[in-house]
Amino acid sequence: MDDRRPPAGTRRAKAAKSIPYLQAQVVHYKPRISVLDKELTTVSYHGLVNFLLLLLSATLIRLAIENYLKYGILVSIPGSSVSWPDWLATLAGLLSVAASFLAAYAIEKSAVPATRLRSTERCTDDAAVADPVLVGVPLQERRTLLMHLANLGFALVTPACITYFAIFQPALGTLVMLFACITFLKLYSLAATNFDLRRAYRLNDTRLDSDPLRFSSIERGRLVVSPAARRGHAERHSDSDLSTDADNNEPAATSSRRALRHIPPFKTRSSFSLNARALAEALVEGDDCIDAKADALPRPQLRLRQRSVSAAPETLRCIASASGEAAHRDGEAASSHDRCLPRSPQAEEKAGAEEKPARYQILYSVAYPDNVTVKNFGYFWLAPTLCYQPSYPLLSGPIRKSFLAKRVAELVIIGMAMYVLIQQYAVPTLVGSVQAIDKRDGFWLSERVLKLSVISATVWFLGFYAVFHAGLNALAEVLRFADRAFYLDWWNSVDLAAYWREWNLPIHYFCKRHIMMPLISAPLSLPVNVGVMFTFLVSAIMHELLFGIPTHCLKGYSFVGMMMQIPLIQLTQWLVRWRGPESGLGNAVFWISFCIVGQPLGVVQYYYTWVKNNP
Repeated sequence: MDDRRPPAGTRRAKAAKSIPYLQAQVVHYKPRISVLDKELTTVSYHGLVNFLLLLLSATLIRLAIENYLKYGILVSIPGSSVSWPDWLATLAGLLSVAASFLAAYAIEKSAVPATRLRSTERCTDDAAVADPVLVGVPLQERRTLLMHLANLGFALVTPACITYFAIFQPALGTLVMLFACITFLKLYSLAATNFDLRRAYRLNDTRLDSDPLRFSSIERGRLVVSPAARRGHAERHSDSDLSTDADNNEPAATSSRRALRHIPPFKTRSSFSLNARALAEALVEGDDCIDAKADALPRPQLRLRQRSVSAAPETLRCIASASGEAAHRDGEAASSHDRCLPRSPQAEEKAGAEEKPARYQILYSVAYPDNVTVKNFGYFWLAPTLCYQPSYPLLSGPIRKSFLAKRVAELVIIGMAMYVLIQQYAVPTLVGSVQAIDKRDGFWLSERVLKLSVISATVWFLGFYAVFHAGLNALAEVLRFADRAFYLDWWNSVDLAAYWREWNLPIHYFCKRHIMMPLISAPLSLPVNVGVMFTFLVSAIMHELLFGIPTHCLKGYSFVGMMMQIPLIQLTQWLVRWRGPESGLGNAVFWISFCIVGQPLGVVQYYYTWVKNNP
């Protein structure tokens, strides 16, 4: 007996013969919506995305052919046109920056003996309030601060003068100023952090949780600490140390931390997909959202072991859990070295039931002044962070050679691609923009800016990937630096404020830790808007130094561009409140103002001034 089934076409033909009145059959038998209707959320646009990518590729190939037919090959060997004086001046600028870091170590080393003399005297809470030396700034500390200020000025002014007066090539000048700005921020963080650690050292605050400045204010130009508030905090702190949990005989602080909900880490790289809907449902804004998203990132080595599991629903639950926790508690932060050791997936799941320290609980594996060493400061100088800590989370085990080789290869290949794009495509467009500005031809200039926007956006994306992913990950792998959260999904930003928080986490953490929080906290207690304005003011000055000095164009283009971000942030936030985060209006304004108009227009302005100053 033959059990084989007839082909599908034969079966359909036989079924058609048994259907009556073929041309009167019912076709429209129920209500349905169109595929492109917004109510249909399950449709896939994968095919359209493929088509658009192919169409974009064809357009770029046509532009490449057109560029070759019009200009030929413009790419030369990198550095072949740079003079020896420029190379020597660049080396001098880099050495001056390195010298400032050595000077910072010498300053901190000289400040240790003065603080150690007071460490043998146990300071009571009343003494901490009454003694102005302990609360305020002692004479030796003032000298240390003055030396740090002088060193900070040297770290920024010296390379700036060398760049402006001795380096003609803008690329080399940008390299020197970038190195100088990064070192300046690191030195400031180093000095500010050790200032607080020395203050705690003088107060014998070994747990780093009894800062009298939390209860201080400035009245008539003097620092005033409220004794009642300080004494009440000390009594509550003492009671919490002695109290225990009635059920399991645990300390109250530990019990309360165990009660906090734990955010399970994402299991895969592909599961980290955050969108406007998730953020809207989370009901968290600003820094709490950034902390929740960053804390939900997986550990570096765990991410490499698990790749196949897709957990989009779990992702949204993690975001909602993280956001809700951020809204109802003081928060969470990375703990000491033990939390950052690579663990198995089973250990990772088991860790979900363990407590996590509060966000403002300071835990370091190295105590002051044991951190004041060349090795400790040198590690911070090389580490991919701008915020100094006596100890950092580290990964155990050997360096992953394959991972490091991939990141270095990406860095080299992307660097070569950026150089080709700039020499072959950006420079001819910029030359045309100079002629358009000289002729006051607005339409021609607009065409040049829009054409340059494609190149500048491409170079910027490549540079972002090369620096923040390939470069910083390679550096972190060599140093075994465990916190690899250098950026978040800024491309999904619903407003400009989210973009500035998410695209560069090292800068975001620095501005929040060393600029924003000291301004809005005691003793200054300034309004949040003032803190935001001052933060953008500092950022605008740094951008102007970074781009204006190498191009010998200190006309404030970058400064004005950064300060204009404040009204644009308000505009995008108003659009989000008006149309909702899913409308995409805020995201569209971000792309238009930043990539399509802002960046190319700034590049045109700087290039035009540089050409006119160097005919």
